Amino acid sequence: MGLTTNEATELVKALTLRVEELEALLNPVAILAQEDTSWRVVRQKRDALLRSTDWVMTPGSTIDQAAWAAYRQALRDLPQTYQAARLEDISWPVQPSL
Repeated sequence: MGLTTNEATELVKALTLRVEELEALLNPVAILAQEDTSWRVVRQKRDALLRSTDWVMTPGSTIDQAAWAAYRQALRDLPQTYQAARLEDISWPVQPSL
């Protein structure tokens, strides 16, 4: 956001906004709802991946549980480590081999 003032009167002469800033000012609830929907999609996929690998953590499993535990932790950490600008750009953790 850019703001230009009259030095003598200190009144605002011009206000410059990016489209995103204007949208947020006009309809912040819609912007927040859109963000929530995006995060909901990420969490749903993450939760499905976690559920599909629950069996590997059962006692008596003969696979490398340390590798799978690290993979599952990376999935749980995904919302906190999310840096992509778009959902399509998320770098999902790679599942260990069986």
